[in-house]
Amino acid sequence: MAVISIVSKKELECGTRIDAEYYRPEYAKLEEILLASNPLPLKKLVKSIKSFGAYSLMNQVTYQEKGIPFLRAIDIKEGYADFSNVVRITKDAHKLLWKSEIKPRNVLLAMSGSVGNSCVASDKWKYPINSSQDLAKITVADIINPYLLSTFLNSKYGRFQTQRLPVGSIQQHVFLWQIGLIKVPLLTNIQEYIACLVQNSETKLQESENLYFQAEQILLSELGLHSWKPRHTLTYVRSFSQVAKASRMDAEHFQPKYKELREIIRNYSSGYLKLIDIAVNSNETIEPHANPEHDFEYIELADINQTIGVIENAKIINGKDAPSRARMLLRNGDVIASSVEGSLDKVALVSEEYDGAIGSTGFFVLRPRTVSSGYLLALIKSIIVHEQMHCEASGTILSAVPAKSLKNIIVPNIQQEIQDAISALVQQSHAARREAKTLLEKAKRAVEIAIEEGEERAMEFLSR
Repeated sequence: MAVISIVSKKELECGTRIDAEYYRPEYAKLEEILLASNPLPLKKLVKSIKSFGAYSLMNQVTYQEKGIPFLRAIDIKEGYADFSNVVRITKDAHKLLWKSEIKPRNVLLAMSGSVGNSCVASDKWKYPINSSQDLAKITVADIINPYLLSTFLNSKYGRFQTQRLPVGSIQQHVFLWQIGLIKVPLLTNIQEYIACLVQNSETKLQESENLYFQAEQILLSELGLHSWKPRHTLTYVRSFSQVAKASRMDAEHFQPKYKELREIIRNYSSGYLKLIDIAVNSNETIEPHANPEHDFEYIELADINQTIGVIENAKIINGKDAPSRARMLLRNGDVIASSVEGSLDKVALVSEEYDGAIGSTGFFVLRPRTVSSGYLLALIKSIIVHEQMHCEASGTILSAVPAKSLKNIIVPNIQQEIQDAISALVQQSHAARREAKTLLEKAKRAVEIAIEEGEERAMEFLSR
């Protein structure tokens, strides 16, 4: 059903916006509630709002595997930065882009792509860190805590304002002068409590990563692979019979590192199995277009946090709007793994929250048969399976791992007690991450209550 807003000419925002989207009824209602809290424009609460990262200078910068982290809008989530897929630049590039350097306690705000996502540059991060021109870096004045400002921006009262900001027809973008006009309430009584919640969330996120790292180290140490580094060999010789047996002749497939890894697995004291012996590649599919008006949760490669193997979020899509690749039915306990060579590190455990969601056909959906989901996740994310996936990838334009090649992947037959220890650490890791997100949601809701019902009611909510 169509929704109509009628706005008089004098109500048009400074005469600069006449697009209907800007005047949606729900935005008007949220603005009315916000104005009752006597907010101030953001520019009066900060020392500076900067972006920099000149487009012309970016032509001289290339991304590296190692170096100084270079945060982009896509790396900023609600309340934290995701470094799992961060690109890096050299020290020379960092010097060239010195104006884009992130400083501790900067409030970061995505200005394109995931517009409106905000977090605070933590004192716990390892600096230096640089950033793209699509990230606003806000230095607050003493009047407001950076954690309160970031939490407000992520709340519905900050969101409706940032969702109004993007301009442009092809690639929408937000300008710095627009950010300065965002209306922000001064919630002085709760801001230290909000900061405490967000900082506790940071601690939980770090705990989550540490627990997962421990699980991974137990697995790799069992095979003596904790310090093993796959080495790319420039020249090597293979016989015609080996080429014929593999039914392929591309040099990458015969890299010595893959043979070395498989020999380590085959020589494991408790033996080895095929991956398909411990997990089945599910072909269970669903056709969203059969329910055109139904909403589905859709998960694709960009929704995966590869650091600890969790689904970051899911998009809500209408059945009739579902892309053709939205077909894989996901079940609680499945492990989804990218089949696309450039994204093989995109592996995640499907939690109960996403039971019944739809995954992209770019995933293998591996359903445990004889092992736990947590152990299977750690195994597939590790170099034990990851490197073999690289070996099996084929194709010219978009290289990917064929489903039939899963039968070639072997895994160590790890003793049950070690599997259980690994699985327990994975589960603890994911539980810590859920706690972190719960703390961020509580902080956000407290800010919304303070705006709607006053800070006293927000304090009551915080004390529960």
